Amino acid sequence: MYLIFMAAAVFTFSSWVCKTGDKKVKPKFMVAGSVMQTVSYCGGAKPTQEILDSCNTPKGIPFAKLFVKWGLVNTEGASIIRSISTDAHGNFSTYLPPGNYCLVEKWKTKPFHLPANNVNQTIDSACFRNLYSSADFVLKIKDKNIRDVKIIFHRTCSFNQPCITFHGSLPPKQMPRH
Repeated sequence: MYLIFMAAAVFTFSSWVCKTGDKKVKPKFMVAGSVMQTVSYCGGAKPTQEILDSCNTPKGIPFAKLFVKWGLVNTEGASIIRSISTDAHGNFSTYLPPGNYCLVEKWKTKPFHLPANNVNQTIDSACFRNLYSSADFVLKIKDKNIRDVKIIFHRTCSFNQPCITFHGSLPPKQMPRH
């Protein structure tokens, strides 16, 4: 009886191992690159060309974090399948199976929230919904590693945000303290 029990146990275990071994594992491909930004010049004295060129030259964003979702658009409530973090120079690498991916900043991982209009700003709701739904970067992986991905954000001035019309005078310029 013991021998029959042991034979049945071994057969059951080997069947389980073979079944889990039969599952096709999708290959993963390396994706490497950098997350960078350019910035708007936001006031003060008339800038030199050197300052303007510096603002328009992409620079790595250290320790940035992007979130990866399936698909080509940011669908509210869609699962985050991975996060990507940059190093001190704005560089990253990760492995993903073939597919289409939507990379987004953190605010686009939360439920959609339309900011309220107030005396200083009016929000274009359709524009803001479109901004939320847009991928910050679309990544399409087919059958090979992808290197040198460049994800570039442009950071605007606080009084010149996308989908927001600012009313009134500009914020006061900060005077240097002595």
